[in-house]
Amino acid sequence: MDNAHSKRYGALPVRSRQAGEVPGPAPQQGPPHDTGGHHAPMRGARLRRRREMATGRKGTTTTEETLRPLNILQWNAEGVYNKKLALTERLHAEKIDVACIQETHLNPNHRFTIRARDFQVDTNQQAEINGVKITVDSTVLTIFNLYCPPDKELSLQTLDIPAENCLAVGDFNSHSTCWGYDETDNRGEEVEDWQIDSKMILLNDPEDPPTFFSRRWVSSTTPDLAFATDDLSKKTTRGVQNQLGGSDHRPVKLAINLQYRPQDSKTFPRWNYKKANWNIFVSLSDQYTKGIRVADQNINRAIDAFNKAILKAASETIPRGARKNYRPYWTEELQELEDEVSKTRERLRMTHHRKQHSTERIKRPNTEKPATKLQERAGEKRQRN
Repeated sequence: MDNAHSKRYGALPVRSRQAGEVPGPAPQQGPPHDTGGHHAPMRGARLRRRREMATGRKGTTTTEETLRPLNILQWNAEGVYNKKLALTERLHAEKIDVACIQETHLNPNHRFTIRARDFQVDTNQQAEINGVKITVDSTVLTIFNLYCPPDKELSLQTLDIPAENCLAVGDFNSHSTCWGYDETDNRGEEVEDWQIDSKMILLNDPEDPPTFFSRRWVSSTTPDLAFATDDLSKKTTRGVQNQLGGSDHRPVKLAINLQYRPQDSKTFPRWNYKKANWNIFVSLSDQYTKGIRVADQNINRAIDAFNKAILKAASETIPRGARKNYRPYWTEELQELEDEVSKTRERLRMTHHRKQHSTERIKRPNTEKPATKLQERAGEKRQRN
């Protein structure tokens, strides 16, 4: 793929801290043997206190309450650089583990990070495809993030789809009655053929809300598709969300019921220097270090004593703490604006929907079900082979 096209349409898999090697439950270690007896209860008490601090509940141990589905977000951003704040908030609010983003419009000069690890994967010459493997407990998942430009040929057959635990999401730019269009075009038939050959299950439902609203054509469609292998399809629920950051494509959340235990992000206490009492700090530092004499002791011991003295003075004069779920980038005003944009978009879509149904002519109903049509196509392929 030429560099200019790659810069314009780059598909970027953004992964939160819970993605990648998604940790499972850490093995609980028992107290060491032959420790003299009294050390084991103390260690158990410390473990219980740590659990209570982590859960906020006394006596709470690792239970099903800490388990949840693996959450995946698919979204055509139509340029992600100016939507960073809204995207960051959505990833946090929806507890997203893996985000598959298409049409990022990023180039090498754009530094785009969301407190996560990004993976740049070589893209296919025709369709832009990124693939990652993540481990959830002992289960290995393969996730493909695709963007199929409307002016490029599809090359889905190049995908190496495993027999199980595979998910393929993205903007396919294809029409089919199977995912809510009034007709099936050539690209839609290609996608259907690929679905049959790869034995994938479409997670979209024609009755789901459309994911794309064209302001130019004033129409609502669903080019954003999700396919899964049979085993994952039975565990996955799909939901179309409100607009995000002003993109014409609405994000889609996929929740895979793997019941895994996400790793809590660590929060470290920080010194609040703005509220420090520096006058008292200087006074206490002088007081606590006055008795340290390098000539009277080993240099390393003197350094250790000096550090402890300064730390003691700091702990008494500089506030220190940690705020969980601290989001300085997001405010109530931003949330209200985002909600208002979503409401306005939905009103516009519903107005167009009612107007379209009130003015269209009566057509002969199409009694053919999409699933039946797909089955017929599969039968035709078997006969040809």
